[in-house]
Amino acid sequence: MRVTQLLLLVCLFTAISGYCWEYEQKVTIEGDLRKAERRRITRSPDGKEETKIEKSIVLVTDKPLVLSRSVIIGKQQIATTETSYSHIELCLAEEFIPLIGKRVQCSGYFKRSPDLFADEIVLDVDTALDCEQPTHKLKPVFYEPEEIELSGMLHKTVYPGPPEYTSVETGDCPEEVVILTLKDPIDVEIKGEGNFNEPEKGVRELQVVFSDSIPSAHQMKEEISLKGTLYHAHTAHHRRRVLMTVKSWRAK
Repeated sequence: MRVTQLLLLVCLFTAISGYCWEYEQKVTIEGDLRKAERRRITRSPDGKEETKIEKSIVLVTDKPLVLSRSVIIGKQQIATTETSYSHIELCLAEEFIPLIGKRVQCSGYFKRSPDLFADEIVLDVDTALDCEQPTHKLKPVFYEPEEIELSGMLHKTVYPGPPEYTSVETGDCPEEVVILTLKDPIDVEIKGEGNFNEPEKGVRELQVVFSDSIPSAHQMKEEISLKGTLYHAHTAHHRRRVLMTVKSWRAK
């Protein structure tokens, strides 16, 4: 049998303090959320060197994260390597940016590197919780049809829409959305049949859709109370985990 016909299976695992996870399994890791910079030197074909500064957000753990890689041909393991990490690079949603500088608990999935033997890993974060705000103290609310009232600050932001949803500068349609930054984080729960709704913990921001009038730019600079119903994100146009259909609002 030719070598190119062999089925080569690469298994990637992570372990912290004796625990082990596969890439497809959700992991929860606690640490300090920080900004980071690193210099990367590239060399062009003519030999000219260029230094680029790459910025990222990382989670610094109390104990090193150990990544084990195993190469298996058939059922036989032929090689295993381990790499220790003092911090983990994160793919972090805008909702969690205010948590930078705090101790947090991050839940999510490790992304596979294009190079399976690269030393870099990225944790794609679903949820980041402030460790100083225990989850049992967060206000629980429910999805539609229950009507609720929430308070916070509104702001508008623009995202790239169709066709590629990547960049307005390269031709994507701009989509302006309104975001509510909550005064206090909430847990969103399901009551009865949830359809596409999913429970979410530590929600700090909502995308809001007004069924009638919208606050003016001046009113958005002040705290506002909104009444309406919640539903979970389920399309590419939804920019936060949870959205609110606003039926009425008042400036506080």
